[in-house]
Amino acid sequence: MNANANLNTVETQAAAPVAINIDQLYRTHRQHLLRFVQRYVRSTEDAEDVVQKTFIEAMRCADRFSGLSKPSTWLFGIALNLARNQVRRNCADLYEEVEESFMEQIADSHADPAMLVELRQIAGKVDAMLDALPVKIRSTFEAVLEGDSTYEEAAEQLDIPVGTVRSRVSRVRAAVRAEWRGQA
Repeated sequence: MNANANLNTVETQAAAPVAINIDQLYRTHRQHLLRFVQRYVRSTEDAEDVVQKTFIEAMRCADRFSGLSKPSTWLFGIALNLARNQVRRNCADLYEEVEESFMEQIADSHADPAMLVELRQIAGKVDAMLDALPVKIRSTFEAVLEGDSTYEEAAEQLDIPVGTVRSRVSRVRAAVRAEWRGQA
């Protein structure tokens, strides 16, 4: 019975509130808490809010601290619970309902799937047509079209007369027009 009495005394002593110094905890652990919480919430602003709430909660509940753990462990436990709650709130905010009128405002009225397929087919045909051109004509056309060069700049780059550049570009344009007249 003596052993049971000693055990009850230890349990009673451990369950009794222990005085803690919140100011000292703040000075000692604030930066550690901030880094700890930031790993959970991924936002500096949210982490600072959680740390602030942690110390508010610690002050509110300081009289119930039983001393069964170190004060820093108790403080980090509070911070962890608050950080988890913050993460849940952040996730819930991501999936906030959106009004149907908002979706109509951002919908692209020009995003016609059939038109997109047709434009891809046209682009493929133009690429094939350009690939089938003789190298000199294709390189001249690409210098003007893709290089954003003027006829004069393309002539200088390719070391050919400006009239030749104009002639070659004109041939490509005529070939494209002829191809599309046959399609229409």
